[in-house]
Amino acid sequence: MNQDKIRIKEKLSYAAVNFGNIPIMTIINGYLLIFYTNICGLNPAACATLFLIARIMDGLNDPLVGFVIDHLPNTKMGHFRPTLIVGTILCSANFLLLWFGPMMAPAGKLAIAYVSYILLGILFPVMDISLNSLLPVMTGDMKERNALSAIKGLAYVIGALVIGVAAPLILGNTSNRDGYVKLILIAVAIIFFCSIIGTLGVKERIAPQKGESYTLKELFKILGQKPVYITFIVVLLYTIGSNMVSAVNTYFYTYILGDLTWAAILTLIMCVTIFPATMIVGNLANKYGKKKMYAIGLAIAGLTPLMRLVDVRSIPILIVSALITGIGSGFAAPLNYGIQADNTDYVELSMGVRAEGAIASLSSFISKCAMGIGGAIPGYLLQIAGFNGLSQSQPQEVKTVIIFCLIILPAIVNVTGILIFAKQYPLSKERLEEQAKRLAEKRAAKAAE
Repeated sequence: MNQDKIRIKEKLSYAAVNFGNIPIMTIINGYLLIFYTNICGLNPAACATLFLIARIMDGLNDPLVGFVIDHLPNTKMGHFRPTLIVGTILCSANFLLLWFGPMMAPAGKLAIAYVSYILLGILFPVMDISLNSLLPVMTGDMKERNALSAIKGLAYVIGALVIGVAAPLILGNTSNRDGYVKLILIAVAIIFFCSIIGTLGVKERIAPQKGESYTLKELFKILGQKPVYITFIVVLLYTIGSNMVSAVNTYFYTYILGDLTWAAILTLIMCVTIFPATMIVGNLANKYGKKKMYAIGLAIAGLTPLMRLVDVRSIPILIVSALITGIGSGFAAPLNYGIQADNTDYVELSMGVRAEGAIASLSSFISKCAMGIGGAIPGYLLQIAGFNGLSQSQPQEVKTVIIFCLIILPAIVNVTGILIFAKQYPLSKERLEEQAKRLAEKRAAKAAE
């Protein structure tokens, strides 16, 4: 019997634990800026500075968290599952403080926002890095890994779509205080129960071998491995672009289309293409390779929104753009996690260490920096353009900034990332097959010792 075979029940648990991870950053990226400006009365520039400082501090914390997690002793539950449960409990509590603290405080709103946001940067990595470290240790079988990668990507896509549909409907409008209370309470319930139940249902099959742990000095050498740093550069650029879009989307639907309900409608429309794309990308990756399909997915998702410049208020163009973008997102999202797992294997072969936590934490570091930059840019530009959160209409300069941050600037950074990945990422389909063969031989030899 193949010990790496993953049964349906465990795959469903893996989907659940990934689904539980989604609401935190999805809601923060999509609604925290407009929540701070329209509900708490903070100005966009102050929020931008908060996002930038806190995210960079958060990112710098991630490699240390990953190092600590990798060097914790194994338990009967495995290596990463205990920290995932602890991280979930702490992060759920702090997520409540992040929103309700500034909203309910009579004074010191910005100080509370800083404390809770920076605290999130300490607690969320414990949960997130542990989760992202699971895939490499659940199986060494490449087809099973591709299947789990697709499940992870599908869970992320479904989670983002559920929130994308539900959040606007729950809020009603971006200045509805009661709507935010309901949204956050529902989100915390999902985070807590899905993450805990899912964690209990998965298994860790690949345990670190003696002598495979790494030193703090080697952590920086891991970052110097070409597949690792090329992937991180691409993640950095693409996440900057996607977070700019997330930050201004609510402003677009509120102040340009004039109806937040369209955010939910367009999210549902994307389901028409994003689910089929997610379901078939595993087979396409097996046939053509992860590198090629990932680059194609990034190109489709990153460049298709440019067609909206023909008429930014055109609903038919918006619908067509959403449908095509869904294909690209359905390709790229699942493969990202499989590529990170492949990079972990590359590090094991080249350096002789298992470093799931290091790869996950360094990836998280890059993503956090990108989130800070991507979230800060719209805040600063909106402030310069004269945004007023108390006004129901905005000047043309503000609308121009919204379109620039929604479509044009993300496309520029996305093109840069796509070209770097296509030209420089070294792990082609053939090299991955050779890597898997060598790694299996190495593990078999160690097991025979």
